[in-house]
Amino acid sequence: MHKHFRQAIYVGSLSLALIGCVRDPRVPATSSVTLGSSPFVRGDLGSLTYRAVDLMLGSASEVTPTTPLIVASISDAENMDRSSALGNMVSDMIRTRIVQDGHTASEFRLRSSIGFSKGGGEFMLSRNRRALMPAPNASAVVTGTYAVDTESLYVSLKLVSTTDSRIISAADYVVPLQNVWKLLHQNAT
Repeated sequence: MHKHFRQAIYVGSLSLALIGCVRDPRVPATSSVTLGSSPFVRGDLGSLTYRAVDLMLGSASEVTPTTPLIVASISDAENMDRSSALGNMVSDMIRTRIVQDGHTASEFRLRSSIGFSKGGGEFMLSRNRRALMPAPNASAVVTGTYAVDTESLYVSLKLVSTTDSRIISAADYVVPLQNVWKLLHQNAT
């Protein structure tokens, strides 16, 4: 009995020590999706994007699972008419998470017919306006920007009402630049 009591105290002490490492109160929060978390447990681009979507949907009481949503490309903060492979990938992750969370999202890059490319395959997504189906109606749009400094990528996402341009909810996060460098420097097509 005494042996089991010592083991329980050891396991309990170890658990408290680990919790202290994960929730280090001395480290300031660097984003709304990692509030109170140590920088060592922030996560990767996909995890942080999913957390941001969960946070936005969780704080948007007027957005129900049947509210039609669309997701725009995430833009370069310095040039809102420009994105990159990174901005487009974040947008795709947002669409994925919205659907996984049981909400309605439209794919407005859907072609009206299959596109064929010899040696390339069959394609249903396009950015050619003439090839696309009519734009879907939406009650809200997820949009956002990204910016970089010497060590970090900053992503800011907003869920915006299409009727009055009101920001319904928002989230942001920071990713080490080395983790996304290649995506950031690929041109969007």
